[in-house]
Amino acid sequence: MLIETTTDKRYGLMLSGGIDSAVLFYLLVQSNPTINLQPFTIAKTDGAALYADPVIDHMNRKFGLSIPKTILVGDPTVYHRLQSTTAVKEIFERYPVDHLYIGLNTNPPELADHPSAPIRSKRSLDPRIIFPFVDLYKDRILEIMYAEGQEDLIDITHTCTEQQYGRCGVCWQCQERIWAFRQLNKTDTGVL
Repeated sequence: MLIETTTDKRYGLMLSGGIDSAVLFYLLVQSNPTINLQPFTIAKTDGAALYADPVIDHMNRKFGLSIPKTILVGDPTVYHRLQSTTAVKEIFERYPVDHLYIGLNTNPPELADHPSAPIRSKRSLDPRIIFPFVDLYKDRILEIMYAEGQEDLIDITHTCTEQQYGRCGVCWQCQERIWAFRQLNKTDTGVL
């Protein structure tokens, strides 16, 4: 999957420390190794800020890059969906970003009845916000990761929203990750 960027634009990336945003990060730097990219993270109670910078460190070492550390944005005390809204607003008000990439994907129908299934936008009303994965289920994002030989991202990403370390195995994000790996008949060796 090629993501087109230019050298005259400044790009932002919402980097949660999860596998979707890590794969998106890889695709951005792979498509344009000289990309002017600033990652952002919301300091959520799930520990996103604990995992985002190690993903950046990993990419910088692996590809000889110098992507800066994340900037914490948004209000982590508001309801989950509003956290992202406050973060995006802050990014465009305070930072020189022309386009913001977000690794938002589509909920799989098999998990539609999960009590905490998120309501995910299918498009942005702001053309500066780009959702390259918006029509993909998480298993397709994993297929891209495997096709690109980036399995090392599995071990450094954290998806659970109920605890900072390990996985609860029950929250929506854990269930979606479990579902995606099962769809591909692959083993998730990530943060236990």
